[in-house]
Amino acid sequence: MLERMDQSQGGQMKDDNILIMPIVVCVAIACIASNRIGFSAGIDKVEREAVIKGHAEWVTNQSGKPQFKWKECK
Repeated sequence: MLERMDQSQGGQMKDDNILIMPIVVCVAIACIASNRIGFSAGIDKVEREAVIKGHAEWVTNQSGKPQFKWKECK
């Protein structure tokens, strides 16, 4: 009887691991995505504040797209 309990518990443990791995992967993907979104939002905020305060400006590059550029120190 004890052998059957050990086998069933071992089988249950294997099934639990199968369920846990997709959850871990989803949490990891969510963390990476939120980190990228937060970083992009932070960079955008810094750029907007710098332009408003006059420390930087938006210039047009050779292909016609706007490019952020810090002003030189005087």
